[in-house]
Amino acid sequence: MSLLDDVSIVVTPNGYKAGELYAVVPSDGAADMDVTRATDATRVDEDGLIADVLANVPRIDYSGGGCPHILAEPQRINLLTYSEDFSNSIYIKDSTVSVGTTNNVSPSGESNATKIDVTASGRIYSNVATDTYVSSLFIKAGTFAYFKLAGVQVDLVAETNANGTIESLGNDWFKVGVNYTGNRPFQIQAYPNSSYATHTTTGDYFIWGSQIEEGSYATSYIPTSGSTVTRNQDQFTRDGIGSLINSTEGVLFLEVAALSDDGTNRYFSVSDGTTSNYIYFRFVSTSNTVLMRTAVEGNTINTLQKEIADTTAFNKYAFKWKSGDYAFWINGIEVLTDSSSTVFGSNVLNQIEFSFPSLGGGGSNSKVKQLQVYKTALTDAQLTSLTE
Repeated sequence: MSLLDDVSIVVTPNGYKAGELYAVVPSDGAADMDVTRATDATRVDEDGLIADVLANVPRIDYSGGGCPHILAEPQRINLLTYSEDFSNSIYIKDSTVSVGTTNNVSPSGESNATKIDVTASGRIYSNVATDTYVSSLFIKAGTFAYFKLAGVQVDLVAETNANGTIESLGNDWFKVGVNYTGNRPFQIQAYPNSSYATHTTTGDYFIWGSQIEEGSYATSYIPTSGSTVTRNQDQFTRDGIGSLINSTEGVLFLEVAALSDDGTNRYFSVSDGTTSNYIYFRFVSTSNTVLMRTAVEGNTINTLQKEIADTTAFNKYAFKWKSGDYAFWINGIEVLTDSSSTVFGSNVLNQIEFSFPSLGGGGSNSKVKQLQVYKTALTDAQLTSLTE
């Protein structure tokens, strides 16, 4: 029997409209996810460009190349009030640094990137209140391909960042991000080679889309043009679907990647909409650790926790529930089991969400390739096939 014969819910990066992400299964729309994000946002589109997305529209994101994923991010604020206008007075330029042309093609595909002209060692920077931040910037090499961002060495030739992230967007553009504590998280200096030494070289480079956030990792670009801007959290829920979930036995399957191994709890759940009856998957605060938990009528039945190689990579997780037969599978392997005979009564579970009920629909902070629910406890062979 095909797995497709048993699956009752399949959610993937599929069709959508404002406020709704269409489920592949069932085809009648019964499991379409309700989507809430009260603000506009951005994504990387299928052409690799930074594209605007209107409020409440789900983001099908292509960052990292290859297959798309559903992007579910936390709320963040870009504290830099002019993210693209580097001539503005919030950006302080040393005497050897000046703003050049501003009609260069940016990662958005528009002619709005800024060329920075350099005649010797010098900085362009902006000050904010002292705190702990992550700063990010889109940058393209010109004469210069070596930089310090907030004092961290960034090499666009080798595509390395000494203490942060670097992502290629194509067309020689990179998004770089660094963590920083202090009052100058946005500060960039250009160098002619990897010695990162003081120099008198004349040349240029290109920048666009600056961002300062309070947090441990950089999120998607938040454009600003005169004030700070908040992007609200992405929320995905669907309730009233008890007919698609078998409370007494079934499987929850996820193919997901955490946005960061950042020491916070992030959830996906099947529940009755309360914290009394649920099954949840969680990226836990312990580094690179995942957990499945079941609670029936307010009592925790099992907690199956496992450390894995990398939660920020896409992994496949499946959790089977059935009286006397609970099991947690990861990437084709059964990693943990529990033989509790306690299980939900009939017609208890009726809701799925990229979250946990107590969090009000927000809290997965992840990239999602697929979520599936099965109404039967699949066999070991089927679970192997599903999660390989």
